[in-house]
This record gives sequence, C-alpha cells and structure tokens, in this order.
Amino acid sequence: MTQLLALCCSLPLVALAPNASGLPLQDAADATETESTKTDKVKFDLETIFDEGGLFGPSASAPAFSASGRYAAYLYRPYPERRHGSDLWLVTLETGEARRLTSVSVMAPFQASTQEVGEDRIKRAKKAGGSSKEEPSGADDDRFGGGSWSDLQELARNGQARGDGGADEHSDEERQLMDTVDDGDAEEKKAPRYRGISSFTWAPEADEFLMSSGGDIYRWVIGEDRPVRLTKTRQSERSVQYLPDGGGYTALLGDALVRVRFGDHFVDQLDPKLPGGMTMREYKISPDGKRVAFVASNGSRDRSGGRTVDIATYNDRFMKVRTVPRTVSDDPISKRTTAVFLHELPAPDREDGALVKVYERETSGPRDVLRVPDWAPDSSRVVFAAFDQASEEVHVLEALAEAPSDGSNGAETASEGQEEPASDRPARVTQRFLHTGGPNTPRMIEPRYLADSRRIMLITEQTGFRHLHVLDPVYETLEPVTRGRFEVYPIGAPKDRSCAWVAATREDSACQDVYRVDLDTAEMTRLTGRRGQYAGAAVSPDGQHVLATFSAFGSPRELVHVDVAGDEETALTDSHPAATRELTSVTPEFFEFENRHGQGIRGLMFEPEREADEKRPLLIYVYGGPLGTRKQVTEGNFGSDGYFFARYMAEQHGWVTCTIDPRGMSGYGALFEKANFEQVGVPQVEDLTDGVRFLVEQHGVDPDRVAIHGWSFGGFQTQMCLYTEPEVFRCGIAGAGPTEWENYNSWYSTGTIGNSREGETDLKAFSLLPLAKNLQSKLLLVHGMEDSNVLYQDTVRVYAELLDAGKETLVELFVDPSGGHGLGGHVKRLARFRKYEEFLLRANQ
Repeated sequence: MTQLLALCCSLPLVALAPNASGLPLQDAADATETESTKTDKVKFDLETIFDEGGLFGPSASAPAFSASGRYAAYLYRPYPERRHGSDLWLVTLETGEARRLTSVSVMAPFQASTQEVGEDRIKRAKKAGGSSKEEPSGADDDRFGGGSWSDLQELARNGQARGDGGADEHSDEERQLMDTVDDGDAEEKKAPRYRGISSFTWAPEADEFLMSSGGDIYRWVIGEDRPVRLTKTRQSERSVQYLPDGGGYTALLGDALVRVRFGDHFVDQLDPKLPGGMTMREYKISPDGKRVAFVASNGSRDRSGGRTVDIATYNDRFMKVRTVPRTVSDDPISKRTTAVFLHELPAPDREDGALVKVYERETSGPRDVLRVPDWAPDSSRVVFAAFDQASEEVHVLEALAEAPSDGSNGAETASEGQEEPASDRPARVTQRFLHTGGPNTPRMIEPRYLADSRRIMLITEQTGFRHLHVLDPVYETLEPVTRGRFEVYPIGAPKDRSCAWVAATREDSACQDVYRVDLDTAEMTRLTGRRGQYAGAAVSPDGQHVLATFSAFGSPRELVHVDVAGDEETALTDSHPAATRELTSVTPEFFEFENRHGQGIRGLMFEPEREADEKRPLLIYVYGGPLGTRKQVTEGNFGSDGYFFARYMAEQHGWVTCTIDPRGMSGYGALFEKANFEQVGVPQVEDLTDGVRFLVEQHGVDPDRVAIHGWSFGGFQTQMCLYTEPEVFRCGIAGAGPTEWENYNSWYSTGTIGNSREGETDLKAFSLLPLAKNLQSKLLLVHGMEDSNVLYQDTVRVYAELLDAGKETLVELFVDPSGGHGLGGHVKRLARFRKYEEFLLRANQ
C-alpha cells in the first residue's frame, strides 16, 4: 500500500490548554486519538518493541521565526519518509496553520538526483495504482490530501490527482505521484534517496529565507510558489548568511568568503590573503555591514598525528584490514595556530580592505576552544572567549573595530614574564577565570553583547551549575543572573537584547522548560507549561510564541507551538505510528535517594506488583559518563535499555528495573560532571552501591540477585562495579566498554579521565585489566568487532585477562562480527536483547 502525502497541506492541530497548575488537561496521545488511529492492543514483546524498522519517526529540527514574527519554519519529514532528507515547513502564526513548502516535485526541476527520486516514485505509484492492497490505517487523515485513500488511488489510476507545481514536463498526476511515498519505502535498499533541505536562515527584515540543498543555495520569498536557485557549484556553500541589509548574502565556498547581492551578477570574494597559510573557519558580519570578524587557523584538521589503528573485517573469503586514524592521550599535540581577525570589507571598486589580527595562540590540547566573535549592536567592538586546556583558564576578550583615537591599542599590558601575543592590535582580556567544572562547559561559553554594546551575557559554571551571567568590562565584574541547583542553557535574545531566552531544568532535573530572563531584575518567567522536555526551542521576536520539540512519558517527541499569550499549546507534527503511542503510554516511577556524601541521586524505575515480603531481582541500567547537556533520567527518554527492555523485564519476568544517574553524568552541575577526573568510575560505584541498598530497603529487592548493564561508558562502569563491589553486584552485561583509557581518543580521555604526558601512558592507571581478577559473578561481554570508537581489542584484552585469572566459567563473550559501536551488523537490536533476556534469567536463577 502507499501513502499519498499532499504538498502544502495542513496537519491536524491539537490544542492542549494548560490548567492553572501548568499541567495539560489531557494527554497528547489521548487528544490526537481518532477512530481511524485506534488499534487493537499492541503486544509488548521483544519482537514488537525491537522491530528492525524502528518505532519512532524522525523529529522536526531547526525551528526559527521570521524577523516580522508572522511566520516560523522548521525542517521535518513524516514517518513514511524517514529514509529521506527533511523538507521545509512553514507556520503562519496568525492561523496556526503548518504547511509543507518543499518536496520532491518542488525540488526536482533543480536537481538531477531529485528527478531520479521522482521518476522512481511515479513508476512505483502507477504500478501500485492497479493493485487491490488493503487500505492503510488512518488513510482518511488530512495528511493524505484531504480525501480517502480509495479516492486518491482512483485519482491516480484516472490521472486526476491534484498537482501543486513541479517540473513543467510532468503532468499534474505525475507531479502528485512524485510526492507519493510507498509504505515499504523505508526498507528499500536500492531505490534513490531524496536529499531534502539541509538548512535555512531567515532574512533580517523581510519575510523570506535562504535555504541549502545539495550544497547549493536557494531563495524563497513568502508568497511565491517556488524557490529561486542562486548557485550551481561543484563545491558546497556553507555558513550562508544574509547581508545585514537583507540585500544579498555571504557564504564560504571552499576557503573563500564570497558576497553576492540579489539582482547583481557580480560575485565579490571578501577574504583577504592570510599569513602563515591560514584559512578561514568561521565568520560573522558586523551589523553595519562594514567589517567581518573571523577565526582562521593553519595546519591539518586531522588530530591523529599520523597514528592509525587496524580494524579487522570478516566479510570476505579471507580477513581484511581497514585502517582508521586514532589520537590517544600520550600522542604529541598537533601544533596548530589559531587567530582572530577583523577585516574591513572592501568596496566594489577596491581590491582589499584593512586586515587586523587581534588574537593568536598555539594549540595547548585537544579540548581548546575558540569561537567566532560576537559584534556589539553598534558595530564598535567584538567579544569572544578562549579556553586553554593546559592552563584550564577561560579568557573573555574584547577588540575594538577601530584603533582608539589616542593611538593606544586598547589592550591589556602583558604581565611580567608573560609573552605578548603575536597580534597587530591585541584584544583586551576583560575577564579571566579558572574553569574547574565539567569538561563540556567551555564550549558553551559564547559571550553576547547586550543592548548598550558594553555589557556581555554568557554562560559559565562559576557558581557550581551552568548559569547565565552578565559581565561588565568597565568594572570587570561577572555577576550571576540566574541562581540555584539547576542548569541553564541559552536560546537567544530579542533584537533589542532587553532579556534572554533560555532553557532550564528549574522545575525538575528530569524536565526542561523555556523561560524569559529579565537581565535587570533576574526574574525568570516560564513560557512552557507541561511537565516534560522542551528541546531545540526557538522564541518569536515578541516573546509570545515558542516552537520546540516536546516529549514526556506517554507523549513521544513532537514539535509543538506554544502560544504564550493564549496559554495554548498545539502539536505541529504527527511523527509516529499509532502502535508507538500505545507502546510508550506507560510512565515509570521517578525516585531519589541520598548517597553516602549527602547528595541527591536521581533514578526512574518499573516496579511490578508484589506480595508481602516478596523479594524480586533487580536490573540497573547505567551510563555514568558526561553527555554534554544530556542525561538518562528524564521525561520522555524512550531508550531501548532504560525504557523498553527495562519495562519488558518488569512486566514479563517480575524484575524491579531502574535507571540511575550517578555522579559523572551531565546535567546535575559541575560536581557531578567532573567527578570522573583522576578517579574514573569510583564515584559511580559508590552511588550505585548506595542505590542498591536504597532499593533493597524500600522496594523489596533481593540483595542476592542484583544485575547491572550499560553500553560504552556504561559498559566500562558495569565492569567497574562487578570488579570492585562483587558482593553487591551479582551479574552484569557490559557492552562496548573502554577498558584501557590510554587507548581511547584523546579529546575525550584528557578532558574526562585525567591528565596525560606526551609519550607516557599515564591513563593506564585507570585500566580495568588489573581489576578483572576480582570477578565473582556472571559477566557477559558484548562488542562489535568493527567498532572504530571503542576498539574491539578493549573487550578482547579484558576477556583474556579474565581467562588468565581462571574466570572462564563466569565470563561469556557475545560479538557481532560485522558490527560497529552500536552493533547493527549480524547482531540487530532484537538479537541483542534476546541474548540479554536469556543470560539474565539463566544467571539469576
């Protein structure tokens, strides 16, 4: 059967008005249910929940509002099209209508590869048009064009399907069929793939945008029925930005920065000749359009330093070797010079403008951070932050667009013994501080000017949590605006920069909401109302509308439109099959316990009913390492391990199953995220041990049947628990765990695990190999043999160590001969969890 997706059609919208407490009056899944989407109860078994086709559709991404605030746009592809790229969708805020702008029929006239997709769909749709296949569930939905499935099949057979534009040489019927997606399309291995739209950016004033597809740039003015192609080049344009006046655009084409004005055939290359073989990486045009600030560097971006690792493959008659680059902690640091420049943009009648270098440095470590500067609203200066891994210092620097009239350079004088940076007009350090928090925070420090072109807002972890701060360079003060034991992540600010919009976990660490922060009073106003995770948010220029993906247990991720003034929330996408909504309807129980240090540790669990004094086996899922801003114990985390398999073991076998976020995880403040450094895995073992004791005392867990499992860092953590607390953890499954940190990539290991000297394998101190001899219970080691992230040798070497220690009756090895870091070769998810189930039941009899 096929599904006919109508171009530019509106999705059915569901209003979810919050009540006075801020909670929804009804669940989204209930609100969207119609007679056509009701199904028989879906069986909750391994074959269903780990179906190879997957349960979830793609999520919408990159929502953004037009400068006028009349429109918003986002990238999205419906569930049947999950194999393809995303298209651009437009929301008219006055009506709330969401409609699709791009599709195969719209882009086919411009792209040969998309024409191939369209021709393939026409051929398949016409072939299926004469079939008598069963009508799909939900075929009367407006998403299929406003008519019934039978009507659309009849139109296709008779050549009367509606057309919405496309290639001139195609009929209306053919253009409609170019947007027809076969139900089996996602499983097609040989059919051509539609690349879709990769990115877009709104104009600074007008209701129009530039979008990128296939490496080329297109312009679409709202109200026109199709885009205009602006480029056709072999090299892909990147970092596309409107000119400040909206009259053209700039883009990086290879190493060149080019400027093009609409209606003008003249292409102006703006980048100057740079010293030392440097090339431009990132740039930003000043608000007055007169200058560009950019970051440039020399040397290769390959950080491997020439080291390679061989990966054995067994897909042919004889074993072959695939070579991949690898940089480890004791490798020499790849020397690279990075600099910040200010460049006066040349007039059309001039060859070049003035170039000023304001900052330069040599690489100190793989986690150094230097981002493109931000311009002050009055274009008088720029601000940027630099993190030096070796010294662990963050510097916030300012540079003037023009030299001061008194002839000084406005720079701070170098301290005695400190080398002056090699710059033409050095930037001034307005604030410096030692970063002692989590390894991921430095790359989140992106200073932005306020409306007065003097004060600066930025995220730092100086208070122990990631919070919004305001820096005043005149007084060199750095003051927190938001405070508390929660995390804050910036979203943006209105044009007048009178406030900031942020995402924060203020209400609950398992949730994330969107807030308006008054930068003068520090008042936080919550803009979103439901309990759950609002992610990837955008806020309208007037602050009255929010677009974000929302997820919670019982509500799989969808893009929603929050009308702040109207106190109303509307679903814009419908991404998942009805069966998925049923399979995700059960909500686990959140819990918190206090560890031995008095810190609160969060978890969630599935607990089956029990009779008095009954003791049940326990299965813990853990990751345990830093994940940027992510963690495991959150609303709407429908992970294979922590949700589906955990729920399955609870419902089918009566186990208590839980996920615990110990110290070492992100999202709980600096103390947690940095907990691994120089003691990797130790804080997690303490917290997980305390968690077991809590669950034994409070939830009827049998202390003699405690199992733990995890993947990647969680695979390491599982082994750490079994080797160091064998009396507590009686069984484990360790997937793709790094057992020898000295062999893992240096970017991660030197920021998360510990310091290491060049030529010295210092991180060998944290290897699991010496601990393996302590194993006292059953352990299943799982790994993909073609894993280029955590090398398969890590599991082989610890397996050998266990055999040498006489643990052959306790350890088992389960490998995927062609699998990568997440398996996916010969061992698919279903096979993996079948093995998990069998092993756990056998090992915990």
